[in-house]
Amino acid sequence: MTSSVKPFVIVDAGNTSVKVAHIKNSHIQSVHRFAHVSDALSTISDADVVCASVLNENFKQLFINSGGSFHQITHQSKLPFKSVYGSMETIGVDRLCNMAAAFKLFESQNCLVVDIGTCIKFDFLSENNLYLGGSIAPGIELRYKALHEHTSQLPMLDFKSATAIIGGDTNKSMHSGVINGIQHEIQGMILRYEKDFGDLKILITGGDASYFDFPQKSNIFANKNLTLEGIVEIYEFNAV
Repeated sequence: MTSSVKPFVIVDAGNTSVKVAHIKNSHIQSVHRFAHVSDALSTISDADVVCASVLNENFKQLFINSGGSFHQITHQSKLPFKSVYGSMETIGVDRLCNMAAAFKLFESQNCLVVDIGTCIKFDFLSENNLYLGGSIAPGIELRYKALHEHTSQLPMLDFKSATAIIGGDTNKSMHSGVINGIQHEIQGMILRYEKDFGDLKILITGGDASYFDFPQKSNIFANKNLTLEGIVEIYEFNAV
């Protein structure tokens, strides 16, 4: 999309970090990460701020007070694709942003987005540019937390690296179960989508995506800024 929308700033507050992206001529110029939303304020001056996250109202007012305007993307925003999702009022807006980016990249093609973060989300956009939905499963940290909190002796781990299939002690066994379990879960889900829908484009994104290996295939694309690109697409779609 070639847009006349003036430059703006995206603030994408996730569960573990806050991304601030500066946008000009529909393109991401820079991306910075911060531990807290308040830390991000120092990078924003007289800017139009676009957000797709649920932020505290005090922070929202701080952004407005910084001299710019504040725009919130929600499930009620106009979308560049069609949707038959049955509970739009509860959908994570990041999923819609991922679909908007997929639509821009692969319009009129079957496209599967795999977002690997706090949760592992699969979302499918059909060749008819129709968002059908997908699935949500716990990510790495949530699985470690479940093992620790729902057993009497298992420790709380935070390992995220690739590991052997056989764990030689309790920690390594947990590490293997979580990481290799997710790896094969994702691969199995992709195979199921390919069986059901045939040819499709696959986009891999999310903060934990780098901890997993995917086959070098011409239809698999890694894009760490996919959600940000989708925010750009939805914001500009609503602005013009």
